[in-house]
Amino acid sequence: MIEKIGEGGFSEVFLARNKQTGEKVALKMLLPQVAANDYAVQSFLREAENTKALNHPNIVQLRDTGYDQGTFFFTLEYCNGGTVEDLMQQRGGKLNIEEAFNIIYQVLDALIYAHHADIPNIKQADGSIKQGQGLVHRDIKPANIFLVKSQGKNIVKLADYGLSKAFDLAGLSGQTMTGNKAGTPLFMCRQQVLNFKYVQPEVDIWATAATLYYMLTGYFPRDLNNKDPFLAILQDSPVSIRQRNVNIPDGLANIIDLALQDNPELHFKEAETFKQALINNL
Repeated sequence: MIEKIGEGGFSEVFLARNKQTGEKVALKMLLPQVAANDYAVQSFLREAENTKALNHPNIVQLRDTGYDQGTFFFTLEYCNGGTVEDLMQQRGGKLNIEEAFNIIYQVLDALIYAHHADIPNIKQADGSIKQGQGLVHRDIKPANIFLVKSQGKNIVKLADYGLSKAFDLAGLSGQTMTGNKAGTPLFMCRQQVLNFKYVQPEVDIWATAATLYYMLTGYFPRDLNNKDPFLAILQDSPVSIRQRNVNIPDGLANIIDLALQDNPELHFKEAETFKQALINNL
């Protein structure tokens, strides 16, 4: 271990070096205080299993898994550029259109792949194991989008698949919304709050659009106004992006606003369709 680089609700992350290969890795360990929490353990193991099943240049790669002295752990490729949240802070709170779009296109490429990938070993509520197809991430946000600096460019790495589920088996695995661990409200659409167990890929597209909105404006799509965030999701519509940043071109603003409509339904159903709409209006 070299140094601690992060901590979440269930785990902490260290920068470490593999003694055999010399490679720097991110070592993620389940926190001892949640080791007796079955939901925490299952979420942690689900992230390892789901990440192992995915192989794409824009998704963080799993290196190894293990169990030692009562602690579950796994290692991931190390992302030396931090997160998009970190980058925004470095840039004064928001990104320019070119930098934001370079990031969001790569996120959408990751989703195009993940939403159609074959996922083995999906555990069902009755204990049986089935193969699923397509993972819905369910917690896309700037803090889960990592960056690797390579030859002066940022390569995006989507991380944290602990909440994801094979969507063609949605509703069968028994995973339900538990407390505040079902995602991040600031980047969640109405459908994810109303029907978390049955969510489809379109909720990831909404969250990606919300992330793009946030990168370009420094604001979340909804005005919370000291309101409970889940109540705001159910009662309030997103604020038009040009009310946050008048410098965003009309065509682009219209596409982002369209992507953030979530009442009565979501407009973009496929990541590829949203990506092409952005390209056509940039």
